[in-house]
Amino acid sequence: MPEQFITPESTNEMSITDKFVGILSSPGEVYQSIVGAEPKKVNWGMPLLLTIIIGIIFTFVVFSQPPIQDQMAEGQLKALQKRVADGKMTQEQMDAAIERNPVKAGSPMFLVFGAVGVALAGTFSLFAYSGVYFAAGKLFYKSPVTYSKVIEVVGLSFFVSAVASLMTMVIVVAMGSIYASLSPTLLISDFDPMNKTHKLLAALNVFEFWSMFVISVGLSKVWNTALGKSIGVVGGIWVVWTLMKVFIDFGFGM
Repeated sequence: MPEQFITPESTNEMSITDKFVGILSSPGEVYQSIVGAEPKKVNWGMPLLLTIIIGIIFTFVVFSQPPIQDQMAEGQLKALQKRVADGKMTQEQMDAAIERNPVKAGSPMFLVFGAVGVALAGTFSLFAYSGVYFAAGKLFYKSPVTYSKVIEVVGLSFFVSAVASLMTMVIVVAMGSIYASLSPTLLISDFDPMNKTHKLLAALNVFEFWSMFVISVGLSKVWNTALGKSIGVVGGIWVVWTLMKVFIDFGFGM
């Protein structure tokens, strides 16, 4: 009887480059490839690193623009004037604060702090949002999916965030406004960051919706549930978070 050889099945493991392209074009295929597989740090580490690098480039390019620097200085002045008008500080205190402020937009210290802030904010966002989605999966769907797997889902969506940051940088530089984004705010000639309506319109960002859709696709795969249900969870969390940021100024810039 001839000897039989059994050929092992191919795992069809996608490279990180394939995952980058796939997340942008067909996220369902990428997420399906990680369902049932052991969580890998590279699946969230590489997207996070790319997002941080592009975020730092964004900081250096955008805040080196004179119109952006002037806009930042004007915004800081308006914020201080509001504190004076609200009785939270005196005119003398405001003048002193302006005089001793060592961190001005575009200064080396500002850029260094900005770069560090990008890294910290990106890392915090990854683990915080993953925690919220992990809890939502347990609460609404009794999902057995681990926190590590949810981190993979959110982490891979950071490929979208990286591309969005790059495209937003182009829009901001082209329009000469730090508040420019692919949202209804493009129709506002004089954006006021203190205006709640303007802030709400800024939240309707096409790139953010793209990222949320990708996360929803990923969660639907690992939760093994309908896409509509995961969109409901992700969308509901976004609505709550957006209202908190707009109406009670809560969000730490996220």
